[in-house]
Amino acid sequence: MRSTSWNRVYLTAGILGVLVGYIFTIIFRPSLLPPVLRFGIIIQPITVLFLGTDVVYSEGRRKKADKDAFTGRSDSIMVMRLDPYRDSLGVLQIPRDTIVSIPGYGNQKINAANALGGPHLAVSTVSELLGLPIDHFVVLNVHGLVELVDELGGITVEVPKPMHYMDWTAKLKIDLEPGPHTLTGNQAMGFVRFRHDGLGDIGRVRRQQIFIRAVLGKAMHPEAWAHVPKLLEIARRYTYTDMDVGQLLQIASFVRAVPKRNQYLAMMPGSFSGTGDWLVDRNDARRMVSRLLGSSFIDSSRDNVHISIVNLSSSSDMGLRLDRWLRARGYTSVSIKSGQNELRPLKTTRVIAQRGNTEDASMVQSDLAGLGEVETASLGDLDSAVTIMAGDDLAPLVTNRPLAQRTQKAHRRQRNRS
Repeated sequence: MRSTSWNRVYLTAGILGVLVGYIFTIIFRPSLLPPVLRFGIIIQPITVLFLGTDVVYSEGRRKKADKDAFTGRSDSIMVMRLDPYRDSLGVLQIPRDTIVSIPGYGNQKINAANALGGPHLAVSTVSELLGLPIDHFVVLNVHGLVELVDELGGITVEVPKPMHYMDWTAKLKIDLEPGPHTLTGNQAMGFVRFRHDGLGDIGRVRRQQIFIRAVLGKAMHPEAWAHVPKLLEIARRYTYTDMDVGQLLQIASFVRAVPKRNQYLAMMPGSFSGTGDWLVDRNDARRMVSRLLGSSFIDSSRDNVHISIVNLSSSSDMGLRLDRWLRARGYTSVSIKSGQNELRPLKTTRVIAQRGNTEDASMVQSDLAGLGEVETASLGDLDSAVTIMAGDDLAPLVTNRPLAQRTQKAHRRQRNRS
């Protein structure tokens, strides 16, 4: 065979090898590809308002849930930022009891906007609150969540505390004990809607973040992609949106491929009013939007970061030992909060950037000798900037004095250089 023929064989084999590798990566490890090389992906940043509606009941003596309505108050309000340039997904959750000015209706809870004027009024209200243009909206009827979860074969979450409640009108029973559960569709709806605890709607937002994290984790698995056609069909029946199926598919493809390190979830910070409503400071709102758009908080320093320690380890005095450890490294605002004794002992520490301040959380993790995992989610203490959910992996660090001394000397040398 001539050399030119062999060259063609080698070239063909090489092209086929690259093509097979590309297809394999798209299906099984899409996060390894830059966004520009992914199939059917968005090509510029977009901001989407996602609304999960509350149950709408029919009029009359015997109320009945309307499974086709999109006009209910918003149970869930999320602003999603998808950025192919940074290969990132940002989700900012706004508590439904947040007091805002709704155009034409005055100051009310933000969840009323959709019921008063549909998603377009909700878009205007959220956009004005954040000072951020919204490109698209998606309204999901809460009953659609049931079918979406069932189609995926359930979603596995860690239930943080006992959840028992019966909503006779909506025919919704919530009966979950602490620990890992693979939720069915009905259980998932109960999990994300439950608000009968001390934190009310804020507790619900936290559980919704737990659920979103679990959904994103499952979406990364290759087998989840086989469910996309059916999921789109369910979405068509239970969602109201200004996007077509092709755009929804592009968003799904992008979200599935975003690496976990580039996923950002946070709740709009605020404080409770005397009546239990959620009050948002405009400066906090601007700060959260800046983070959503990719800006970094560059003012991280140990003396202005408030840390809350939640001891979820097997050691009863871990909180006290960790408090001493942090104060020895220059942290001046540290508090110990009571742990959730319903949870199992935690093996791996979670360092939570409560307000989207990943830089602060990374600094704290560094001072813990790199132990634990940083999470950008509002799952910690409401008053903290960073919450450390201390696990058993910290035990050797805070009890090993030679290691502690070496780590402290290394930090002194680093400060002297700077």
